[in-house]
Amino acid sequence: MTSVRMLVTTTGATLVLALSGAAHSAKAVPTAPAATPQDCDRAMAAAEQAARDYDQLKKELQDLVAAGGHPDASQRQAADAHVARSTAAAQAERICDSV
Repeated sequence: MTSVRMLVTTTGATLVLALSGAAHSAKAVPTAPAATPQDCDRAMAAAEQAARDYDQLKKELQDLVAAGGHPDASQRQAADAHVARSTAAAQAERICDSV
């Protein structure tokens, strides 16, 4: 019985310390500055450039395949460009929605 009581006490103390540390660290996190219309414009420009880059790489990949080539490195570049396009669009949406 003593070992169960000691286990419960230790667990409770650990939980209290963990929660107080989490509360303290949550207070220490600074808030991000508010987005400005210029931030939105820059984010939109980056998203549009990423979309153009993706479209260009996709066209090059299609041309390569149509000419009988094998899309090894080009395919990876197109996939990376697709991710960059999606990320830039999501970031622009997040920034512009907060303006």
